[in-house]
Amino acid sequence: MGSLEERITTVEAQTDGHTRAIDRLHQQVADLRAEMHDEFRSVRTEIADLRRDMLAGDAALRVEINDLRTDMNRRFDQMDQKFTWFVSTQIATLLAVVGELAGALYR
Repeated sequence: MGSLEERITTVEAQTDGHTRAIDRLHQQVADLRAEMHDEFRSVRTEIADLRRDMLAGDAALRVEINDLRTDMNRRFDQMDQKFTWFVSTQIATLLAVVGELAGALYR
């Protein structure tokens, strides 16, 4: 073992080394915090952009769905009209056949 002065010098050197390491660690933590804040800001911006894109896509999808619904309603109306004509023709044909049979029966 060395003298008291040598031991104090050794402890001071170790303390200085620890102090420098702690200072470097503080600086690294501060840099990491700044980097994390930048990344969080970037993520928030990307989320906001994604939200805006999704809302725009949702609006466009709603327009397309409404257009499709309008087109389907128009086609169903056309089908209803054609079905009505078909049934009316069938009923008229049936009445004509029944009328002809009744006429032939009572001659």
